[in-house]
Amino acid sequence: MKKIIFVLGLLVSIVSYSEEKSAVTEVVSSVVSEAVSTGKNILKGVKDGVDMGRKDGESLDEALIIYDKKLFEENIKASVLTVTEDELGYKVVVGLKNETDKMIRLTNLHEKKSLQLLDTDGFAVFSLGPFDDVNIPKKAAVKSTFVFPADGKPEMIKIYESEIKIKDEVIKIKK
Repeated sequence: MKKIIFVLGLLVSIVSYSEEKSAVTEVVSSVVSEAVSTGKNILKGVKDGVDMGRKDGESLDEALIIYDKKLFEENIKASVLTVTEDELGYKVVVGLKNETDKMIRLTNLHEKKSLQLLDTDGFAVFSLGPFDDVNIPKKAAVKSTFVFPADGKPEMIKIYESEIKIKDEVIKIKK
């Protein structure tokens, strides 16, 4: 009889402890979830603030700061000059012509939505860099090289989601 009472007491203790543990888990989960959500909102706010500050504030060299599709398409004429393949992947050389009377600076190229290479099947790969800002003098053009993992036949590059077709004659891929 003592054994049965002991086993029942042990079962009640385990169930009680299990319920407490479940409640603790829920509270901790809720607190961590809120902390992560708040952290993400803070980081997004900081990024948005930096972007707006760079756009609204005058840069020291009076450059026009570009970080989105609208500004890119209004001020830059872009074309793919060459696509070559090496041990790193595809090197895509893009010609960027500044159509304005101001220096232009392309920023945020490290963001996945800012720089992508799509193949003929519509699969995207993201640039391996470099991710420095691209500066383009007024009424001039520059060549920028971006590296992407090799995958499929390249069809277009997206810069700030602006689609730039890749002509077959500029592709030089190893067979």
